[in-house]
Amino acid sequence: MEPTVSGRFAPASRAFALRGTVAALMGIGLLTSVSVRAQDAGASQDANQANGGNNVVVVSGQRQAAQSAQTIKKNADQVLDSIVADDIGKFPDKNVAEILARVTGVQVLRGAGEASTVVIRGLGGAKTLFNGREMFTAASRSLFLADVPVSMLQRVDVYKSQGADMVEGGTAGTIDVRTFRPFDFKGSQVAINARAENRDKAGKTDPQVGGLWSNRWKTGIGEVGLLGGLSYQRGRYSDEVAWAGQPATYQANGQTVQGADGNGRVMTTGDRKRLALNFAAQWRPNRDMQFYAEGFGTKIDHDAQSVFFVGGFPVNSPTSTIKTITENGKNYLDSISNPSDTSLVLSSTQARRDWSKGSQLAVGGTWDATPTIRLSTEAVRTVSTTRQENPILDSIYTAPHAVVGGTRDGGGYVDYPGTDLTDPSKWTMIALYDNHNHANGSANDWRGDVSWTPENDGLLKELSGGLRWAQRDASYAHELGNYRPATITGQNPGSVPGLSCLSPETHGNYGINQYYAACYNFLLDNTSVVRQAILGTPNGLPDDPLSFYTDRETSQAIYGKAKLGFDAFGVPIDATAGVRVVNTKQSVNGNSRSGTGPVTPVAVSTSNTDVLPSLNLRANFRNDLVGRLVYGKAIERAAFGDYNPGVVLGSVTTTNGNPPGGSGGNPNLKPQEARNLDVALEWYFAKDGSVTGTVFQHDFKNFIRHKTTTETINGQAYLMDRPYNTDTAKLYGFEGAYQQFFSFLPGWLSGLGMQANFTYMNGGMTEPDGTRNTFPGMSKRAYNLVGLYERGPWSARVAYNWRDKFVDTYNYRGLGLDLVVDPIKTLDASISYKITDNLTATLDGSNLLDQEYHDYHGTPLLPRDVRRYDRVVGFALRWKH
Repeated sequence: MEPTVSGRFAPASRAFALRGTVAALMGIGLLTSVSVRAQDAGASQDANQANGGNNVVVVSGQRQAAQSAQTIKKNADQVLDSIVADDIGKFPDKNVAEILARVTGVQVLRGAGEASTVVIRGLGGAKTLFNGREMFTAASRSLFLADVPVSMLQRVDVYKSQGADMVEGGTAGTIDVRTFRPFDFKGSQVAINARAENRDKAGKTDPQVGGLWSNRWKTGIGEVGLLGGLSYQRGRYSDEVAWAGQPATYQANGQTVQGADGNGRVMTTGDRKRLALNFAAQWRPNRDMQFYAEGFGTKIDHDAQSVFFVGGFPVNSPTSTIKTITENGKNYLDSISNPSDTSLVLSSTQARRDWSKGSQLAVGGTWDATPTIRLSTEAVRTVSTTRQENPILDSIYTAPHAVVGGTRDGGGYVDYPGTDLTDPSKWTMIALYDNHNHANGSANDWRGDVSWTPENDGLLKELSGGLRWAQRDASYAHELGNYRPATITGQNPGSVPGLSCLSPETHGNYGINQYYAACYNFLLDNTSVVRQAILGTPNGLPDDPLSFYTDRETSQAIYGKAKLGFDAFGVPIDATAGVRVVNTKQSVNGNSRSGTGPVTPVAVSTSNTDVLPSLNLRANFRNDLVGRLVYGKAIERAAFGDYNPGVVLGSVTTTNGNPPGGSGGNPNLKPQEARNLDVALEWYFAKDGSVTGTVFQHDFKNFIRHKTTTETINGQAYLMDRPYNTDTAKLYGFEGAYQQFFSFLPGWLSGLGMQANFTYMNGGMTEPDGTRNTFPGMSKRAYNLVGLYERGPWSARVAYNWRDKFVDTYNYRGLGLDLVVDPIKTLDASISYKITDNLTATLDGSNLLDQEYHDYHGTPLLPRDVRRYDRVVGFALRWKH
């Protein structure tokens, strides 16, 4: 739903009331995007007329960006938070996922050198849009937000409620990534950003460059605008993990001890290269028509390795010395040592070569058929492909000397004093895991909308409706039987030239510093050579037909929406009521096999219809005090892989008295449903100052979970693992936010500003066994504190982010213990100096606290991981004209 302003007149009786909104919206480039629900359509029309059809962007600085985001939030129909660029390419982060870490109610997780996983109010599955359109990566439901560079962003909107005119699909919320168009600028615009980024653990400095060019002209065929943007990023990173094995109970020194029976390391390094481009063209032949075409494309090449080291403990040796920690009557392993132990150790290089490419092209236009009727349409084509090669080479070595292990600083410690673990001739290659996978996604999308604005200013302000048709294709397959034990035994890595390397050096004090590791670049580039050396054949594995599926999903939606305005007890009320009806058809093809029988094709078709009502009430108690009540129903469809009708059944001859196992998808899955209620009160005491609070509740139905049940297939009982719609869930909580610039302070202090937000979340879901748990990955409390400064040529920002502990996985690996993550704390900062009107220099840093990620099995005395990430320092020059 992307109509754009083309100069139509607002009814005269509404012009005065809209003038204040217009003044704020003009500064942030909103006047070309009526589909942004934060915007009042009439205000846009009035503003565009006042400016002779030119939409002028005057955004400059953090203060103006804060004012712009505040205006968007205040005038939104939905519960919404936005982050607006304070200048072209001047977001302080590399990608969209990192930006979102400071939005109220949003948490992110870092890994592989960047922020990636995004949850809204403790829940994953957020819908991702690109300029209001559905966007995704390969066979997934969402766009991988880390793939969108910030240099081409206008802003990012986070919707926490759903409107009838919005694309369905996010029960947790919707993230809309907005890019510039040429009519967002008054005239010619050129911006170039160049940044050098240093990562301390990787020890690398890499370039990041981006550019944007835009212009608009008056011609004989009307006004024409063109825009192009390009971004290139390279990031070489290093993550390190000191891990402890899963808890075991054993006897030592006459006592029962609980602790890991082995510890190790995972050293992950990678080299990621991203190229992204976007373009936009706009044509306004007259005041009543506007047409546009825009596109976005990205290509990622990513080589990486995770080098595992696994060392076992002599827990049952009578010569081992064991120290314990006693808590609540239980003995936990503190340290273990044995000067004469002979231990088998493992080095495993897991090499990954990821390649992905995605693109989206959209064409559309708007026509003001009459002064009160607007028509719009848009057609979209989206294509995305991913490929991964993932060979894993395992090598072993029998260490002949002492072993020392246990826990240290919340992580797993292991060392072998006097033993050289770096000599490749001492290691023996024992197995190759020959992994690969590939996924494809494509979509055709069309929509048409109409809106009618009455000429008279009465109860009814606007009627609108529209149609959307979308057809989505997804496919996936991975390798057949990846484990390939060595058939040519006794081969050491030194027998294969180019294969002998060392692990990256560690930075934490958790024992061994370096050990032999197969060279991951050689493993990726010469997999056939490694196969020949230990398997006697250079040939790889074919696709597993049981992993393969194709899914064609066709959805047809119709919506209607009415905007009303009236007074209730002297309080002006803006109301929006709407309903969206969506019919979704799935046509899924896969393969099944029973035991060792033949592979047989399976095809299943399903259809369901969802009715999604929504109601938004906004009370304007005063010009600076807004209350709102928002209710709506949202749906979220399952992952495409969960619909795979393929079934894998185990052998019935080796059951040990229990039914054989099996696994499969569920093509009859219903969409997950959420009925969401938000009640908010917002005080806008200054143009860049506000205090807001929102109470929310989400009631879920058909929650999608996996469980194991007994099914009878061809007369035989199997324990089948499948996804099911079995669970109900509820989430409730509170969000509060505050922002202010202290302009009233004297002198240089008047440049100070502050942003703060806090979120409390609670609730949970019913597990298959009937127990009730909070949502995995949800912190009950989270907050952000941001200090801002802007005066003269100087600007600065210091941002502190904290989220409470959370459960990552309940009953982790069936151990009866939950995997719990300690609170996560991050600190980022930047300082900029405007050298000239056109040139700005910025020094920034992220992960300045050198954050450690800790998780543990139920109690901190049974740790699993300590993860450490790069501390990043960057220097950037930004030039615009």
